[in-house]
Amino acid sequence: MTSHRPGEGRYAHLEREQRWLLTEVPLGVTNERVIVDHYWTGTSLRLRMIQDGDEVVYKLGQKVRRDSNDPELVMITNIYLGEREFHALSVTPASIVAKSRWSLTSRGVHYAIDEFKGRHTGLVLAEVELGEDEPRTSGPEIAIAEVTNAEQYSGGWLATASVAELSEFIHH
Repeated sequence: MTSHRPGEGRYAHLEREQRWLLTEVPLGVTNERVIVDHYWTGTSLRLRMIQDGDEVVYKLGQKVRRDSNDPELVMITNIYLGEREFHALSVTPASIVAKSRWSLTSRGVHYAIDEFKGRHTGLVLAEVELGEDEPRTSGPEIAIAEVTNAEQYSGGWLATASVAELSEFIHH
């Protein structure tokens, strides 16, 4: 029998995201979805709910970085859950990150625009998914900084950051 470590195996897929910091949600965004992530304490697991109009999708995912110091390349494994399974798992101790996610096309590139809620209010990020060997893009026109490799803009860090840590880079 073949043994696998987290982030390995035929169900794990490479995810490469490039991210930018924005000052606000740009004009022209469409298709708002509400995302609530439960980052399970002390693990690489994330329980996610995505509400898109009347449709709700539930997922349990694991994100394992290729390089522990670089959030750009991760191996992700997801399984889809039913509502009952989601609620049963949602009692596991976790840090919550909630956001609205919109779609935006700028200069022919399709971006996800995330406006964070709760204690993360004031943080707006744009991201694009890239193939492993695909060149990085210049980002949306309204980007103020590329933050792809900055730990502070990864979901796992945001989930567990203190209010003091967040106040250092989220300007309300």
